[in-house]
Amino acid sequence: MSRPAVQVPAYACRTNEEEDDAVHATQVEEYARQLLEAHGAKAAAEAAQKAAAFERSGDKEQAEAWRQIEAALLLMRGASQS
Repeated sequence: MSRPAVQVPAYACRTNEEEDDAVHATQVEEYARQLLEAHGAKAAAEAAQKAAAFERSGDKEQAEAWRQIEAALLLMRGASQS
């Protein structure tokens, strides 16, 4: 008697890099929510200013993180306006 095939969920097959990306995306969304709660409608502008400041100082990694937060905030704002 053969056993039925077991379906492995896609998330269980992730590579370490994919897991890191998923964790990072979750952290970006969480920080964007916190920024939105703290700064309201000005949150995206605040994130853009922080990104620009890091770009000017040459910190590309932090600048990219803030650009991702800004993008998340713009998506949240778009979703709430629809």
